[in-house]
Amino acid sequence: MQVPEQEKHNRMGRKDKIWGAAALLILALGLVIFCNLFMQVPKSEWRDESTPLSWKGSGVEIKNAEAAWKAAAGDARMELRAYCYPICRIELEEATGEGTVIIRFLNDKGVQMGDRVYIAYKDGQFIPRQSNSMIITAKEATVRLEDGFLTKDEYILHQLDQQAPLWRVEVACRPENGKQIKLGHLSILPHDL
Repeated sequence: MQVPEQEKHNRMGRKDKIWGAAALLILALGLVIFCNLFMQVPKSEWRDESTPLSWKGSGVEIKNAEAAWKAAAGDARMELRAYCYPICRIELEEATGEGTVIIRFLNDKGVQMGDRVYIAYKDGQFIPRQSNSMIITAKEATVRLEDGFLTKDEYILHQLDQQAPLWRVEVACRPENGKQIKLGHLSILPHDL
């Protein structure tokens, strides 16, 4: 017994509608799941953070601080070591007595990179000095890390990975014959180089 042509056509039309509805339902469900997961992506605790300025402690006050990535291009010494490296600039508002301000750089895993930088102060100002990795005047210090990202690809991946913690700079002070006190910290924000 043959099924009439009209009935065959009706069955195929129903099957097409069922498959189309199922595909639409799966697509909508997938979109809802994707959006839900995207909204729940955890943000790193170090992503774009800093402690409010001014930073004060043990007679030392830093009125301004900033950290950034600097391209090694044009600096023959640094081009051998890295594609880019972090720098930190701090401005001294006041300092009573004498002691040191300590700057250290931490990578995205919280591991200290390079050596701590010790900046001596006395009678309300930094003691000026200059080297390959720092320039210190009476009221301002700019220090750079000798390490950083070796390639542009490493830097770009760091910049795009919203879940990865940022590198950061921590600033502390130690008055003469006193204990070290943390003044503050700030993230080294990615930007176009």
